Amino acid sequence: MLPGCYPDPSICRAGNDYYLVNSSFAFYPGIPIWHSTNLKDWTQLGYVLNRPSQLPLKDGLRISGGIYAPDIKYNPHNKLFYVITTAVDGGGNFFVTTDDPKKGEWSDPVFLPEVGGIDPGFLFDEDGKAYIVNNDAPAGKPEYSGHRAIWIREFDWKNNRTAGEQKVIIDGGVDKSQHPSWIEGPHLYHINGTYYLMAAEGGTGPNHCEVIFSASSPFGPFKPCGTNPILTQRDLPQDRPNPVTCTGHADLVQTPAGDWYAVFLAVRPYRDGHDVMGRETYLLPVNWKDGQPIILPAGKTLHYTNRSLAPTPLWTSNGLADEAFFIRTPQSSYYEIGKDGKLTLTARSIGINDRRQPSVIGRWITNNEFDAQTAVNFLPTAPEDFAGIILFHNDECNIRFGKALDEQGKPCLKLIAYSMDKLNTETEIPLRESDTDKKIYLKVTGNEPQTAGESVYYTFSYSFSPKTDWVQAGEAVSADLLSTQTAGGFTGTMVGIYATGDYNEQGDYSNMKKGK
Repeated sequence: MLPGCYPDPSICRAGNDYYLVNSSFAFYPGIPIWHSTNLKDWTQLGYVLNRPSQLPLKDGLRISGGIYAPDIKYNPHNKLFYVITTAVDGGGNFFVTTDDPKKGEWSDPVFLPEVGGIDPGFLFDEDGKAYIVNNDAPAGKPEYSGHRAIWIREFDWKNNRTAGEQKVIIDGGVDKSQHPSWIEGPHLYHINGTYYLMAAEGGTGPNHCEVIFSASSPFGPFKPCGTNPILTQRDLPQDRPNPVTCTGHADLVQTPAGDWYAVFLAVRPYRDGHDVMGRETYLLPVNWKDGQPIILPAGKTLHYTNRSLAPTPLWTSNGLADEAFFIRTPQSSYYEIGKDGKLTLTARSIGINDRRQPSVIGRWITNNEFDAQTAVNFLPTAPEDFAGIILFHNDECNIRFGKALDEQGKPCLKLIAYSMDKLNTETEIPLRESDTDKKIYLKVTGNEPQTAGESVYYTFSYSFSPKTDWVQAGEAVSADLLSTQTAGGFTGTMVGIYATGDYNEQGDYSNMKKGK
């Protein structure tokens, strides 16, 4: 449904409008939010956390820190929408509100220091009461690796605070004797007089699955439903064609007609578990059997069809695209877009490997096969100068291709790839003296593997006119070094523009309010 790194989906409906949010980790703005009226066609409304004051992602924060697993819900009793989430490595659990997600104006965060752990979720019940469920450590000492629990407490929405004592409602998972690991991503529902607690088990990798429990009270006791898991691909043959893996972290929504659907995350690996898009958002209809929802029957293979996406500019004269984002929260303004649509990116003395906030603007790769290109008008004058295209998984695993200086101080093109913070590839492409101050076109192309077991490769090329032939720069680079299997973490691959040099930062970041 949402190709690219849009994991941990949560969904709600108000009237005929559906809203969906995803994790955003250490990227700014935070929490992409989407709107639909039919569950098929989705439009991004920008981001929930679109002001620096809402999302202070500091220098040094790991890329897989930041914002985890937001939950979006509508409270009919005060007609407000709530998004609750966790700022990992800095802040803990908090929520924000708005009366209309289409306005793009959410409140400042209200932190809940008494709610520990991660993955908080709301239930606004029919009787006006509200609850928060979340993942945290068990009440006593963990009995095995990955032993976690789901907790619940009341939420006083009239005063924006928790109420009463917290309680463990799920300890370990469906069958504690089997040592279920990493029960997380809980969602609590009240459906036809029964409370259902749905959560993920097995970690967010290939053993991921979704399970469900029921009770007559939000405080339990909760018992596993008769069929569990209700979604997984972990038991299928690993050599199946076009596998979809890691399914889980689901949320349920009911249509006005009474039908049920589930959104969940899954991964499209291209070879031996390697993937570059990260965890994406999928949609399936939900069937009810013996009083419980089932997203996908056991043993059934999940299939997908590549969506054909139209070319999308990263910016226009009206500003950045809705899907554009930055690495960590900008501390200064470093770009301008003219009326002619040309973007000026300020080269600052922050490198892509510095774990800071570099001059980068990007978007997620949405398929293995893609083209991304830009035109650069730039004359490097110092050894640190660089401007061009970037492929970024994290601070330690990235590829850059652009204009720089060679060892003799002459302008050239450089293709530089880092894997696990070690130089993997460095290729210099000399430029003719007559071409050094010309505008140059840069392009990166990803390929779709044609046979099982084949890798994805990135080919970089350049031209001095978009109407002439492109010239390949160096050898193609394996996407493996940007894959989750190699780089670790929870994100996909960003493609965008990047500039750096030995320059002082200037300006303020007030105009970064909405990433425009």
